Amino acid sequence: MFILIQTIVVFLILLLIAFAVPKLQPLLYTSLFLFFLFYVLSTIVFPFGKKIANIFEALPDPFAKLLIGSAILFYVSELIAKHIEEAGYGSLAVLMHFAVKIAILTLWITQTTKLIEILSTLITK
Repeated sequence: MFILIQTIVVFLILLLIAFAVPKLQPLLYTSLFLFFLFYVLSTIVFPFGKKIANIFEALPDPFAKLLIGSAILFYVSELIAKHIEEAGYGSLAVLMHFAVKIAILTLWITQTTKLIEILSTLITK
């Protein structure tokens, strides 16, 4: 509930900035967006991710953490890409989102390699 009130306050600040200083509005909007994004990540998303990781502790070690981390990273990347696209830099947003997807795949390479080795030994036997 507190985050909802803070979101409304940030929205009102943005409206005030849009009327008071329209030329600085894009810069201040981006600054407030990133500040509020990191605030929400640190107060809500990361503790939620830790609780979910504790729930799935019974799964093999890296899979639950990789899955949760990949989902959070993908979602944050999507939020930032949408923000960049709204600012008029669509190609930069697509490039950034593509780079994050490659980074997520890189996180999974070691586990995928182990899985492929296990499957290939099962198939060849």
